[in-house]
Amino acid sequence: MPFEPPESNVFDQDFNYIRRRGRFTRAQALAFEELAEAYRFKTTDLDGLDAIGIEIGFGMGLELIAWAEEHPELMILGVELYQPGIGSMLSRAAKQALKNIRLVDEPAQSLLARLPPGIASEIRIFFPDPWPKKRHHKRRLIQLPFLDQLHHALASSAVVHLATDWAEYGEWMAECFAQHPGFELLSDQRQEEPRRASASRPGGLTKFEARGARLGHTIRDLRYRKLAGGDEGR
Repeated sequence: MPFEPPESNVFDQDFNYIRRRGRFTRAQALAFEELAEAYRFKTTDLDGLDAIGIEIGFGMGLELIAWAEEHPELMILGVELYQPGIGSMLSRAAKQALKNIRLVDEPAQSLLARLPPGIASEIRIFFPDPWPKKRHHKRRLIQLPFLDQLHHALASSAVVHLATDWAEYGEWMAECFAQHPGFELLSDQRQEEPRRASASRPGGLTKFEARGARLGHTIRDLRYRKLAGGDEGR
């Protein structure tokens, strides 16, 4: 039976839209308490900007921090609901005096809905929750309506970069993007050994990437470009 990702993008509001507190270390709790408001994104942060980068689900913030360090000229929005991870990222950002990071602790769908069209030069989504049980597939981030939102936010020829260690979710992602006329595949790579830092992903292994490597999972890395002249989306 052919693979058919669902058309609907239904979210369990009680589960996905809450800020996830989790268990803080003392340093994470202090950073969250003292720094979250100063770093939290406001739409006025976009004033005068032609382009931004977005990482959706930054976890503990290693990739986000590395990206901000590598491109100090680019404002980068980091989207995350897990509060200990936010605290960890904020602590690193403050220690390194990074001025080009903004925190978005709300659902990615909500952020994308209020961004101006064509503002994002790149969007990164590394190791989103695969929701492996079939009854939970509606909670997966990658859905066709969500790709419409990505398409709207991205500049022409801008890139979406994704990674997962869950094979079935990798197929799901690839099929969703294949069904959207506004994107073309740039690269589809599978890696069995833990990766090394690269120009496109300069940070260390993320928490979930390291876990996948320990379990022997193959990492699938996907990159898509928004097609020029495809602004109408689906």
